[in-house]
Amino acid sequence: MEKIRNALVLVKASWRVLMLDKELLVFPVLSLTILAALLMAALGPIGMFSNPETAIDTISDTLANQQEWVLLACSFVAYFIAYFVMIFFNAAMIACVKIRFAGGDPTVMDGLRFSSGRLPQILAWALVASTVGFVLGQLEKKSKGLTRFLLGFLGSAWAVSSYFVVPVLVSEHIGPISAVKRSVAIVRKTWGESLVSVVGLSVLSGISMVLIVGVFMIAMVIADSSPYLAISLGLVAIALGILSGLIFSTLGSILKAALYVYAVEGKIPDQFDDNLIKGAFSSKK
Repeated sequence: MEKIRNALVLVKASWRVLMLDKELLVFPVLSLTILAALLMAALGPIGMFSNPETAIDTISDTLANQQEWVLLACSFVAYFIAYFVMIFFNAAMIACVKIRFAGGDPTVMDGLRFSSGRLPQILAWALVASTVGFVLGQLEKKSKGLTRFLLGFLGSAWAVSSYFVVPVLVSEHIGPISAVKRSVAIVRKTWGESLVSVVGLSVLSGISMVLIVGVFMIAMVIADSSPYLAISLGLVAIALGILSGLIFSTLGSILKAALYVYAVEGKIPDQFDDNLIKGAFSSKK
């Protein structure tokens, strides 16, 4: 219960920052919009066919006739683009959060300008992160049993090791490999008990999604007796799901920036409780 209470306080402090800078939500919205636009562009050829089923069959046959390395190359390119878009806007958001922590009043353009100035580092990190994610994903798909478990564990270890990479790229003029080493050093130096804040935020996000799924299930149950109400509830559930995802991803970035500032600079952002942040980093004896 102590960990859950700490997580709630951390989320509350992150929420306070979000309320000061609601424009932070623009960054995940831009990321999601660009990725959706790219997906629509990729699916554009389907619109050339009068019958969607014919289009899908044609594309499937074309892909089936391609060599495996061509399909893997196309998949990796898609991976890289998605990683780059997400990292670019996440870096912009964290830059704005750090401006707020320093007492400034950031704007969306401040974040975008900062990310544009770090474009080489972001591109390099997107290449590294997408390569690792893609390779691990492909190996995990083809493995079974203990090997699959070990690859999953390796993926989790990579996620923890690279947790602070984006804040490092935002704050320090170093490349992606050095940023990973720096991130690992920060984790080793400061991470205490069990990623309490990150796990707590994930639990809260999961609870919100359960509630949203509950609304959607109610809509399905009453679909026959009250179709218009069911449609309304379904649309509300979808909207709440999108909003919840945007809010929790933003809160996660705010929290990550706060923990980074404390870990590296030893300073507690004014919006966060000093003892609580130190508690999140209390080392095991």
